[in-house]
Amino acid sequence: MRALIIIISILLIVILVPPYWFGMKAEEEYNNLTENVSKFENLEIVSKKYERGWLKSSAEITYSIKDIEEGTINIIEKDTIYHGPIPIGLLSKGKMMLKPVIAIIETEAQINTNAEEEYADLVNSLPAMDFETTLSLSGHGTTEVSIPSVERKMEDGKTLKWSGLDGLVNFTPELYTVYSIVNSGDLQIEDDTFRVEISGINIESNLDYPASNYKNPLGNIDVKIEKFSSEGKDGDELNQLTLTNLEFTGSTNQKGNLLNHIHSLGFETLTVGGNSYGPGIYDLQMRNIDKSAFEEMQAAIKQSENQEGSSATDLLTAELMKALPSLFKSSPEIELTKLSIKTGDGEINGHAIISVSGDSLDNPELATNPIFLLAAISAELKLSVSKPLMDNLLKDYKIEEITDEKN
Repeated sequence: MRALIIIISILLIVILVPPYWFGMKAEEEYNNLTENVSKFENLEIVSKKYERGWLKSSAEITYSIKDIEEGTINIIEKDTIYHGPIPIGLLSKGKMMLKPVIAIIETEAQINTNAEEEYADLVNSLPAMDFETTLSLSGHGTTEVSIPSVERKMEDGKTLKWSGLDGLVNFTPELYTVYSIVNSGDLQIEDDTFRVEISGINIESNLDYPASNYKNPLGNIDVKIEKFSSEGKDGDELNQLTLTNLEFTGSTNQKGNLLNHIHSLGFETLTVGGNSYGPGIYDLQMRNIDKSAFEEMQAAIKQSENQEGSSATDLLTAELMKALPSLFKSSPEIELTKLSIKTGDGEINGHAIISVSGDSLDNPELATNPIFLLAAISAELKLSVSKPLMDNLLKDYKIEEITDEKN
């Protein structure tokens, strides 16, 4: 009998003590993850509450989206954290995870805003989002994302119909590398005079972020939209626009302190009123972009957004001019490698390149001279337009010019 009691005691210790230790570890990882997410998504943590238990813990956190001019947008997140190594707490929900983990986090998040902008009613109409995050023993994580379908009448009289969203996110410790794939269902917003429909949204990305700095990620992104259409009444006139098979792909890499970026935007058909275009595509490359100078310019632009008046413009101009010599010294190039759009009257094709010769910018006096900087820039543009299309463009321009003169 005594031996049985000892065995049972040992088993209880083996089963119950590790979840307590993993509970402390899970809290540490949870705090790190929420801090990194706030930096990653440009969020501010407004409030956070954490209650640690033995087999599971609970938490509630409120994020506020930064840089919103009017009102605020908040994300209220409620979390249940099931402690590893074997999350016994999941048994209460009829689930079981046998693979050792730090924790399983179940999240319900709701977005709301007090802004008076047009998007506010749409934001407040969105359903709660569900996330399930698995934190592995190595610190890597996987999050499954799910947003249920919704159909409701909004305050402005419009009807919102959305068949929901699902996705998967894999991430490394500190969110250094993040792979995500998101698939959104059909979205429709309409009333008696207006309708917008979007279908087949797919987003896939594989991005690397510098530690503690989530600007200018490196890697690849691919965005596809099968169809976008809108129509609205302007008096007796019906305005219609339809776009099919839109795809954006982008890739950024870094060599030393230089950034290189390429992206492509293409579509199958574009219909505006009675005019049809497509297929169309453009490819753009940016090469030899000095990372430090580029980030200085980004910081200057961001700072100017919070200021008004001519003094803000003067300050922005001065900061940009200060960063230009470093940017130009690396001989950057921006090249439109391909432009092709088919129309009913012919095709538009083009190529353009802007380059900077930074060989002579070692002289500090010349490098700060705007005229010399301008002289270091060279540009080339080639554009071909079919004759029928050019004739129609000139005719439309002449009609608009005559109309303006009459008005």
